[in-house]
Amino acid sequence: MGDDMEALSGTQVTRRQARLWSIVGALLLVAATLALHIGLPLWDHIDLVPIYRAWLEGDVSSSGFWRVHDGSHLHTSAYVVLLLTTWLSHGRPWLDCLVSALLMVGVAMLLLRLASRVLPRGLARGWWFVVGLLAFYPGHLINLQWGWQVAVFISLAGLVVPVVLLTASSLRWSGWVASLVAAVLGVMSFGTTLAVFPVAVALLLSRSDWSWLRRAIGVSFWLLALAGLVAWMRWDHAGQAIARPHLGDALLYAGNYLGSGLLHFAQPLALPWLGVALLVAAVVAWRAPRQRLLPCLALMACAMGAALLTAWGRAAPFGVEHGFMTRYVSYSILFWFGWFMLLLPAMVERPAWRRWLRPLLLLAAVIATFNAMHMTKKAIGVSRNANAYARQIVSQYPDYDPQLLERAYGPGRDQTAPELLGIWRQYGFAPFERTPE
Repeated sequence: MGDDMEALSGTQVTRRQARLWSIVGALLLVAATLALHIGLPLWDHIDLVPIYRAWLEGDVSSSGFWRVHDGSHLHTSAYVVLLLTTWLSHGRPWLDCLVSALLMVGVAMLLLRLASRVLPRGLARGWWFVVGLLAFYPGHLINLQWGWQVAVFISLAGLVVPVVLLTASSLRWSGWVASLVAAVLGVMSFGTTLAVFPVAVALLLSRSDWSWLRRAIGVSFWLLALAGLVAWMRWDHAGQAIARPHLGDALLYAGNYLGSGLLHFAQPLALPWLGVALLVAAVVAWRAPRQRLLPCLALMACAMGAALLTAWGRAAPFGVEHGFMTRYVSYSILFWFGWFMLLLPAMVERPAWRRWLRPLLLLAAVIATFNAMHMTKKAIGVSRNANAYARQIVSQYPDYDPQLLERAYGPGRDQTAPELLGIWRQYGFAPFERTPE
């Protein structure tokens, strides 16, 4: 009886810490997002203009609403959100960013719920700071501040919701349906979410509390959904040649992608550190209890799948260094969250391992904290530049400097951006923000 009460008390401690970090992390993340948000449609956000106009005219299907973007991404579910937030806010991107932040808060709370299941009673409170930091990672700010990237946070929800639900101690059909819907909506926002499908199939097959018939039915619908989504992407992009990387380049790209989640500030160290992390994870996983192992490895596998999918589409045209793009930190941090969840219990419960695991985890915590500050500094710089672009776009209308348009919207946009900005000005939307003509 005493042991049972002690175990229950330990569960309450971990849940209390998770709730505390949910409140603190949510407040800080939302406040930072609104403080640093980009107040105009920069980069790909300008693509929303013809879609929004077509929507107002009642012919959204004639626009890019249903189309595949860059050969591998659907953004349809993100467009639904962006059309609504643009209409409600009269073209002010702060509402897009607020929705992204709320989605990220939901994802972070699910991750902390997972942590409260996995982490042991004897874990010091300082480690909960690390867990909370990784759940509400400031590295997300580089995406949160840009309204267009609501697509990323719908996608992240599509990765995390299935892992949390499918690894729960009991799984009902309602949870199975919710996990599949989240995954499909995630893929329809960003194709990277395809990485969760093989993970979900493996998790369903591992559920010994479900009969084999029930597992077969559950898996078959996941595979049907996967086939349908892939067919949609391939059909919409049929006939267009896409360069594919060599295996070595794809693996290097994926390694850079994952390693930069903690070491974006020291990119040459990212691959060696990732190699050490994978080796240690393999050793610990070999002895970890199965119930604890599954959610941790599932998160790590989702991040690795996202890295490989991105490498498959991006390594050849952009090179392996492209894996260090700041926006990928939102995905790669899932790997490191799962890694910490796997190693922290082993450090607490295995005294023989504590001598070498504790220094390694402390070093990783310091690196994660420094990288968080580095990414926050980058987000501040992006916000400052965006405000400068907004002032120049308003002052130069309608005769824009081509170099300004290239910096604000990327190469090749100097011909289309002026017309799209003119439409936004006609509506009185940001950065013009005045009464429509």
